[in-house]
Amino acid sequence: MTAQDKELEQLHDTIVSDVNSLVEKYMDIVGWDVPEYDEVEAKQKILAIIKKSINKIEEDN
Repeated sequence: MTAQDKELEQLHDTIVSDVNSLVEKYMDIVGWDVPEYDEVEAKQKILAIIKKSINKIEEDN
């Protein structure tokens, strides 16, 4: 295992936490702007946007 692999392994939980925080951030924003929003649907759509963003980043590299 390389030093880079070790560092990324140590960062794994932080990265997962950051992504969860990002989803919650946008869930809060949608909740503020649309009081009658469908929480499940909103989360699915936010996750779809994040996945598309990740795919775009991968394609660009």
